Amino acid sequence: MDLRVKHSLETRIEVARLFDAGFGFHAVATQLGLRRDSVRNWHDQYLQGRLLDSAVMGNKKYSPQLKIAAVEKFLSGTPKQDVLVEFEISTRAMLDKWVVTYRDEGPAGLSKTAGRKARGDGPMTPEEELAFLRMENEILKKWVALAQEEDRRLSGL
Repeated sequence: MDLRVKHSLETRIEVARLFDAGFGFHAVATQLGLRRDSVRNWHDQYLQGRLLDSAVMGNKKYSPQLKIAAVEKFLSGTPKQDVLVEFEISTRAMLDKWVVTYRDEGPAGLSKTAGRKARGDGPMTPEEELAFLRMENEILKKWVALAQEEDRRLSGL
């Protein structure tokens, strides 16, 4: 059973708007009544330009070479935030997990494959592509509508 809270696209758009306005993750979490760790992850994604990317909400695969390079860069003293942005790592928890594995098992530990086999790595069927494009279009429509609503609200002040 998945106990994670799923936030709406509108919530993510509002979070992005507040980040655009210069607020940090702590202020945004407080203002919107959200968990700080969730908003911190979203801030990492925002800095990577991926907060509203539908791919963020799915699983992302990382090559063993990328994992090793990211961990070694972090262990050499580069701040975690910089490593997340440079290597486009989706969450801090993922990097933390890699660091623990690297320290316990060395680079070979990050070369192991785990999990289920991918359903298919081939190109999308026309139906899948159409569904994806429709979803993407809906996201953009909602973003534009919320931005226009915000502009009207601000111009009325």
